[in-house]
Amino acid sequence: MSRPYRRTRAGRRRHHGDHAFHPQRSGRHRGRRAVVTRAGDDGRSRPASEAGPGSRSGSASAAASAVGREARPGLRGGRRVADVVATVVLLLLGAITTVVAGRGIQFLALSFGSCDAPGNRCDEGLGSTVVTLGPVVVALVFLVTLVVCVLRLVRRRLSWPVALLGLGVLVLVFVVARLLVGGSVSIGI
Repeated sequence: MSRPYRRTRAGRRRHHGDHAFHPQRSGRHRGRRAVVTRAGDDGRSRPASEAGPGSRSGSASAAASAVGREARPGLRGGRRVADVVATVVLLLLGAITTVVAGRGIQFLALSFGSCDAPGNRCDEGLGSTVVTLGPVVVALVFLVTLVVCVLRLVRRRLSWPVALLGLGVLVLVFVVARLLVGGSVSIGI
């Protein structure tokens, strides 16, 4: 007689006793670890270490069973190394860009030196707000990018696109600050 099937959270059918996540056990069995099993072709279950090629086994499955949910496969091998290297390089480039953009926005204050000339008009309120808040916004963008990248690396998710997006936002913030300061100073004659 065959065992009844049950659906997992991922929608796959598994035998009743062969699932990667175990329900909470009551009483004295709560602290014990169960053997993670996988249904074979013949319907019998076998330990995850003998499950064969293509199946997830080892500490990731054991950790998933302890938490109560099935672990997602992360990046493996060369792709993982390439992602970490690309993310670190982009974050270092982002740190340099943050310093350069912050100082560049502060140097935009020099454009208000021509406001005393006859025929020139300046909106010093807008200009000083941009010069003051611009470096703060640049630093916040970099910090958010750094935190999101570290969280994604810890969770073994692809993170270099986040670092690249953060670098693009840094450049965008600098360009917007430059346009705002340039628009607040109008040179006559």
